[in-house]
Amino acid sequence: MKVDILIYLSSTNDDDLTFAGEFVPSLIARRLREAGIEASCYYSVPSSYSGRLSGASETFVRTGEDDARFWKDLFARTGADHLCKILGESPFFDPSVADAMIRLHLEQHAEFTYSENLPAGLTCEIIAKELIASIPDFDKETLPISQVVKANINQFDVELYYREPDIRDKRLSFLLTSPRDKRIMENLHQIVGAIPPYESLRDIIDRHPETLFIGPSYLEIELTGACDCNCVYCYRTYLSRTHDAMEISLIERLINQMRAFELPYTVCFGGSGEPLMHPHFYEILALVRREQAVERIIIETNGIAAGDNYRAFLLEPGAPVITIVNLSARDAETYRAIHGADCYDTVHDNILALAASVPDRVYVQIMKINETEAFLDAFYDYWETHKVPIILQKQNTYIGRIPDRRYSDLSPIERIPCWHLQRDLYITSDGNVSFCKQDIDASHAIGNISSASLSSIWNTQRGHFLRDYRREYPSAPNCAACDEWYTFNF
Repeated sequence: MKVDILIYLSSTNDDDLTFAGEFVPSLIARRLREAGIEASCYYSVPSSYSGRLSGASETFVRTGEDDARFWKDLFARTGADHLCKILGESPFFDPSVADAMIRLHLEQHAEFTYSENLPAGLTCEIIAKELIASIPDFDKETLPISQVVKANINQFDVELYYREPDIRDKRLSFLLTSPRDKRIMENLHQIVGAIPPYESLRDIIDRHPETLFIGPSYLEIELTGACDCNCVYCYRTYLSRTHDAMEISLIERLINQMRAFELPYTVCFGGSGEPLMHPHFYEILALVRREQAVERIIIETNGIAAGDNYRAFLLEPGAPVITIVNLSARDAETYRAIHGADCYDTVHDNILALAASVPDRVYVQIMKINETEAFLDAFYDYWETHKVPIILQKQNTYIGRIPDRRYSDLSPIERIPCWHLQRDLYITSDGNVSFCKQDIDASHAIGNISSASLSSIWNTQRGHFLRDYRREYPSAPNCAACDEWYTFNF
């Protein structure tokens, strides 16, 4: 049976396909040959591609995704019985993975073989000609073939490949299309002096966790400590001092200094107060939306002020804004009891209006606490009927600072290094950068953005991250008692 290789490119120019001085598609093809994998190698490039593969006989230009029509044409042109699809932006792709997956695929007479435990950039997909032939012809584009198969997995002969070690807990992809992951791969390559085999990646990372610490990916900014609710689970009433409105100059300084990292990131307006109550909220939001490196903005709001003006602003151009409305109530009575205000109807109507204006960018968030347990099912039924996605939030007690209202513990059994120390910065309204998001008063601040450079502040956090990775926990704040280490933002 003839198994050929398809190196599938998403990038449109060769600058995005170079790693350690090598052109990655050619690197992949060479390493496959050196591993003894005898197969014809083809390339699929988008129609906008203009690099060195253009015009080659083994290069196929595509106009859309790799749907059934794409594969039917490709099998007809190559004459292959099976095709092994490898992403062209994968400098760390290990040929032994392709070899093992091809063997499994052929031994089991599979129509489709893939892996779930291997990160993107380290795995491939193998498609049989028979699978494609069994799919009816369509005049229009359909979903990529892998999505079709996985959504209808019982209708095909599918093999799932598993390989140790499992490094999914690192939440990495090994693709050049991600600037963050590219930076991490560069760090790993520099340590080893070569592209490491898959089996060694976990060991290298665990011996050199600094390879993961490359720059903030998530900024949670407290614009103000003011709020027109008094929620039973909120930590605002437990603060040791008043948190006033943040100066716009601090936001400008923060955004300017983030450029030094040359990495994309997410901004969340959250903290102890209601961000929409900041007197210059829209001016700040516009400023952040214009920043090219900002991938998305998250607004955590009680929803009371998220009316017509807010909806109109969300429709303006710029970084996408995701709205998370905190609503741990199912009616006016439970809203008063839990949120301490009489605004249920306003919040309810604003959520529905937002969902109609910016679908897929508004979420309703309910706290998983004793007070919501009785109506949680009804809450889900209601908002799912209105097609508003729901976030079930675990309560954060801030290391025992506020009463524990949880009726179940969601913590994993085995502790992993803290995501927040690796990726996040929590900034209070006075410009202090807290030790982490548990340090709500910035009692253990690692710097203030008004007087210290963000790079020096981040370098201070580096030490905290490395000690946490080694399970050396400080007593102030008491990291050993924290249960937020496994929660992940972006």
